[in-house]
Amino acid sequence: MKNLFKTRVSVADSMILIGILLAAVYWAIEAVLNLFTTQKVNIFYQLFPTNVDEIWPRVVVLCLFAIFGSHVRYTINERKKAEEALKVSEKKYRNILESIEEGYFEIDLKGNLTFFNDSVSRIMGYSREELMGMNNREYTSPETAKKMLEVYNRVYTTGKSQRVSKFNVITKDGNVRNFESSVSLRRDRKRQPIGFRGVARDVTEHLKAQKEKRDLENQLHTARAATILGLAKLAEYRDKGTGEHLERIREYAKMIASEMAGLPDYKDYITAKYIDDIFHSSILHDIGKVGIKDSVLLKPGKLDPEEFNIIKRHTILGGDAIAEIESQIEGRSFLVLGKEIAYHHHEKWDGTGYPDGLKGDEIPLSARMVAIADVYDALTTKRFYKDAFTHEKSRDIIIDLKGSHFDPDVVDAFLANEKIFNKICAEKRAEEMTLLEQPEQTSLP
Repeated sequence: MKNLFKTRVSVADSMILIGILLAAVYWAIEAVLNLFTTQKVNIFYQLFPTNVDEIWPRVVVLCLFAIFGSHVRYTINERKKAEEALKVSEKKYRNILESIEEGYFEIDLKGNLTFFNDSVSRIMGYSREELMGMNNREYTSPETAKKMLEVYNRVYTTGKSQRVSKFNVITKDGNVRNFESSVSLRRDRKRQPIGFRGVARDVTEHLKAQKEKRDLENQLHTARAATILGLAKLAEYRDKGTGEHLERIREYAKMIASEMAGLPDYKDYITAKYIDDIFHSSILHDIGKVGIKDSVLLKPGKLDPEEFNIIKRHTILGGDAIAEIESQIEGRSFLVLGKEIAYHHHEKWDGTGYPDGLKGDEIPLSARMVAIADVYDALTTKRFYKDAFTHEKSRDIIIDLKGSHFDPDVVDAFLANEKIFNKICAEKRAEEMTLLEQPEQTSLP
């Protein structure tokens, strides 16, 4: 409202000024005529004779002339203001384009550069004179040129902006830089396409840093897997049957974890990383057996109560050993699941297990998973103290222990994949039989 009032006042002022100007012109003309003529001149009576019918048309003409003159002056002033505002806006727009780090460019429909900011020149190593009019095929590889042509065609056809996740540009010195860009259509005042505009960001260093990070993560992952396997192998040296047992255990544990990841209660907790971690860490469950004496660990018969108490100590020995290693590592360690599993894979859902008598959800989920994997493998594997049970008999035993020994959810995950369990068991058992049937090599004297 305030701006509207100012506009109206400006128009009124213009009309008053025009009126004053017309009056001044009138008196000036009359004075000049009286100066150079012998008869007295009165322009008013010349314009307005005594006949009223002749006066009114002339008055109307004069008013219309005054209004028209005022409107013309107002229109000219407003156009000047708009032009000045446009110049200020363009200057501000140009300053912004020149100050941003991203490259801004405009090309015609043939792909020739028609405008760009200083960042484009700086990134590509060309002067403004060298770049102006350069076709995009001159600074891109044939593959990139083809890719960009497809993008421009889609933008031209749909009229919608297009994001280009990655394309390569060859700089003046021959280096290849990686860019991300967004491209949109340029139109003239008649809304006809005249070219394209875009903003490009140099992501060369970012992609390089990402690759270095991935390489480092892969190296750490490999080192972690090697560390865990090395620790787990310690138990294998004491019990020859443990080596194959470890291979099967981690396959079973991974299968259970993958199945439970699809359940609503676990989908946010069991991630892809969790599944990978339990695959590697599950083989640490019996690492504490390295601290159990051979007379108990390798006893062919049934253990007496005292010997059973000794064998139960492997959970504490294994958990403590991993905890000691973990204490030397800053932040959350990859050994967290390994420690949980070593301590608690002999806990039972009803709280009658060892070493801590944990019950239900008090038992870490990783230990609940490995508990079934461990028992299933023990049941289906031949040992010097027992024959192997069939898959069907082992499955029935696990079902009977659902809700007492085992977490019901983990049992359901096992049953959902029992065919694969049976297949893995049969394959591993066949491999073991093949190895046992191979004749031992004797060294030459």
